[in-house]
Amino acid sequence: MYILKEPEYFSFEKAGIKGKIFPTQDFTLKTSFVLVETEKGHETTIREKQSDFIYYVLEGEGVFVINDINEKCSRGDLIVIPAGTKFTYKGRLKLLLSCVPPWKEEQEETIFEGIKI
Repeated sequence: MYILKEPEYFSFEKAGIKGKIFPTQDFTLKTSFVLVETEKGHETTIREKQSDFIYYVLEGEGVFVINDINEKCSRGDLIVIPAGTKFTYKGRLKLLLSCVPPWKEEQEETIFEGIKI
């Protein structure tokens, strides 16, 4: 089967976001996909050490803060965050996230907690 349905249940809920991880590991070890939803945004600023993060905005609008630069986003926008980049986001958003290589929690560094943007 090469078509994956949206997972029924959320895989995680933390720092103001919740996500459903698509089970792609049986098909590829090079990328992973996560459906991310948030009502207000990510409550922390992070730096992903190894994976490039590529977000596609499915619904909503908000602001990504990438290396201290504010960028507005809305439905249809693609946000590219190279590995090693400091970022957070705020707003009511539904995002499709591609992680290359696949994300692992231990690769993520929390820089700021509870920051207001």
